[in-house]
Amino acid sequence: MRLFVAVWPTDPVRTLLRGAGLPMGRQDLRWVDPCDWHVTLSFLGSVPDDDVDGVLEALRGAADSAVSTTATLGPSTTRLGRSVLCVPVEGLGPLADAIRLAVTPFDHSPDRDAPYVGHLTLARARRGGSIPEKLVGRQVAGAWSVSEFCLVASTTDQQGPHYSPLAHLGLRR
Repeated sequence: MRLFVAVWPTDPVRTLLRGAGLPMGRQDLRWVDPCDWHVTLSFLGSVPDDDVDGVLEALRGAADSAVSTTATLGPSTTRLGRSVLCVPVEGLGPLADAIRLAVTPFDHSPDRDAPYVGHLTLARARRGGSIPEKLVGRQVAGAWSVSEFCLVASTTDQQGPHYSPLAHLGLRR
């Protein structure tokens, strides 16, 4: 099962993003559905079903020692590589580090040792394409209180990825 750990923005932040004037109807890009907008804290890759309980136990330990925080979105859209349009998100690094450390035994991601880069993905270029320059630098900024994170299962079909939260883990106040 493909798993990742993430936080979701609040409804006011989603509204802010929807109002940013991004051309979400562009057919040359695959836009992420606003209900799926999230900030990944740790991508685990394919984890054997037998290990899911161990992942949850490790995440509970991380949640018990972590505190609520504030995620800060922006100040503008940017690119990751040439094919991902996103908005940077600051303030989640310590939480991401704690989670990544906790789930190390279960992390099967090829980029598990890469530094954490907080971001919310808005769109991906279709195969062979790139994000147009005119979409980079669009002003969008906001913040929200993060009081929980989720373990999420990801499946992909012809319509794209589908996310199913498996567990919500609360943070100390």
